[in-house]
Amino acid sequence: MNMKNITAILFAVAALLLVTACSRLTEDNLQKVHNGMTTDEVKAILGDPSSSQTGSALGIVSGTTYVYHTDTSDVKITFVDDKVIATEGDFK
Repeated sequence: MNMKNITAILFAVAALLLVTACSRLTEDNLQKVHNGMTTDEVKAILGDPSSSQTGSALGIVSGTTYVYHTDTSDVKITFVDDKVIATEGDFK
């Protein structure tokens, strides 16, 4: 197998993985996410987030927000102490 074929195969696999990861953000999957779930449980359903933000309020409570973004959807899932406390988003 030459280098050109290997490159083509790797590109095809990467594209397939990207499409598969994006397709996990669906209304049905989002409905499976509920308060009290851990970050690992959410990732098992929705995959890795597009981005995440961590912050604290008055230095007392810290939390993380996962942001899932596709061309037609934006979803935010907020965690405190590694547990879901809020889910918001819209599907178009």
